[in-house]
Amino acid sequence: MKTFNYASTSAIKENITYLILGVALIAFPLVHPFGIRIGAKPILGPLPTTILLIIAGLYMLYTAYRKIRNARALSAKGGVITVDNDQVSYPVIRKGNVEMESFAISEISSLNYAEDDGILTVTLNNGKSTKFDVDFFDGLDQLKEFAALLQK
Repeated sequence: MKTFNYASTSAIKENITYLILGVALIAFPLVHPFGIRIGAKPILGPLPTTILLIIAGLYMLYTAYRKIRNARALSAKGGVITVDNDQVSYPVIRKGNVEMESFAISEISSLNYAEDDGILTVTLNNGKSTKFDVDFFDGLDQLKEFAALLQK
């Protein structure tokens, strides 16, 4: 039996870039409105540019908030992934509650790791897919060890 910690210990630290960029995308256009030009031709005026940047900043803040909230929910419930022989038990967040689910390693049809997102996607024979985020593991080495156990 092998266990993996699946709860981020420093969720705010991991999302600090999103938080800083989100605040900057909101604050900078409000303080110093500007438009977008190509050569001498104006493409977007100051108001539409400000609105677009504020929407992008709010999206970044929402994304960071969601990741921090999920990490805290997993930490509060002691999020642990357990690999025991052929069974894998893992925590899932649904509507703010942490529930445990499981699948058999023999049911796995494919594994896919997206390096740009840091997400391991496990697809089962019945078409169901489960995603494991590298941010919730203790590190990339732990995720790779977990993926190696699933490939057996």
